[in-house]
Amino acid sequence: MRHAQALIVLLLVIGSSAFAADLGRAVGSVTIDGKPIVLQYAYSIDHQKNQLTNKANETKVILTDRPLPDGTKLDDVDYTFPDGIFGIVVCVNPTDNVSHVVVQHPTGTYDAGYFEGVQDYRFKRIRGDRGTISGTLSSKKITTNTMSFYFDAEFAAQVQ
Repeated sequence: MRHAQALIVLLLVIGSSAFAADLGRAVGSVTIDGKPIVLQYAYSIDHQKNQLTNKANETKVILTDRPLPDGTKLDDVDYTFPDGIFGIVVCVNPTDNVSHVVVQHPTGTYDAGYFEGVQDYRFKRIRGDRGTISGTLSSKKITTNTMSFYFDAEFAAQVQ
């Protein structure tokens, strides 16, 4: 009986790690008007300023379809994505609530602005090593006057 219990625990550990994203990687997509963009890369930077509170205590998570070029300033990615790279930027406050979302897609950029208490976006942290952030980011289907989108991705990133 002990061997069976040990085997079950081993299978659960192996199974859960198979679904976890490696550091610097994302697994998921952002879907714009029914067309998915596969998100594969994850970046993060700490001490980002929230325009509502004027506090620099947020963490910016950037998920992209292709790797960012060397030397890319993560501080500026939400407003200046490198050419030909698509993805999402999500700011997370100290209580793990989403406070800002930007979607870069083939036909433009959507900036949701800064907000509090909006339930359309979710972040669920997965505890990890110090200096990293990992978890899942997702949204309900959001419809604007020019597009609709939703995202769902798991990621792990080194915090800069």
